[in-house]
Amino acid sequence: MSLLKSLLSYVAPVPVWSGEGRYGPLKLAYESGHLVVNSENANQSWGSLHEVWQQCFADERVVERKPQQILILGFGAGSIASIIRRELRISASVTGVDGDAVMLKIAREHFKMGQLPNLQLVEMDALEFAARETRQYDLILVDLFHELDLAPGIENEDFIRHLAHITEPGGLVCFNSVANDAGNMARSQRTGRNLRLHFNELREHRYNGMNLVFAAEKPKAGPRPEF
Repeated sequence: MSLLKSLLSYVAPVPVWSGEGRYGPLKLAYESGHLVVNSENANQSWGSLHEVWQQCFADERVVERKPQQILILGFGAGSIASIIRRELRISASVTGVDGDAVMLKIAREHFKMGQLPNLQLVEMDALEFAARETRQYDLILVDLFHELDLAPGIENEDFIRHLAHITEPGGLVCFNSVANDAGNMARSQRTGRNLRLHFNELREHRYNGMNLVFAAEKPKAGPRPEF
């Protein structure tokens, strides 16, 4: 049945499930042969966002960085984790955070996230998690949206200061934003300004015309002074 739905989806999207998530309606459907998760008006996991992260990982040479501790804020249905494990074969420890229990259930039941080794899923608001976390990570991936807009508060300096605090020296933060209208463009620009305050190097990548991904590096720890 799944194969048939996959084939039919090249003609038109084939609905699989719909329901209410924490942040609004969610829809699971086959599109162009692939199972994706959408909200009312935007792709939320897999689909076009999957391609954004594939390109970002290639541009930032993530495999060559050999990360050991990875944090995903906005885990969704596991698209980013699948790229890390199944496509890039990175064996680092992965912590995935999402505030929507329904989305995490979709990740486990429809995308087999429970089968990925060394993966911990946390149901919590990402801003709260970043503020409370005490561990540090050498790769942090931020993918937080409500519909077509950035999630509230993620462009603010408080959140970005917390990100810097939980990033290891020499670590990398890849922060996905959207510049689809004047309001989100302004929020993306504010995100970039605040990242520059707390990270020593910032690169910008534009994908699919509207996604603007910031890649921010934290300075490496220097040698201890000799006395």
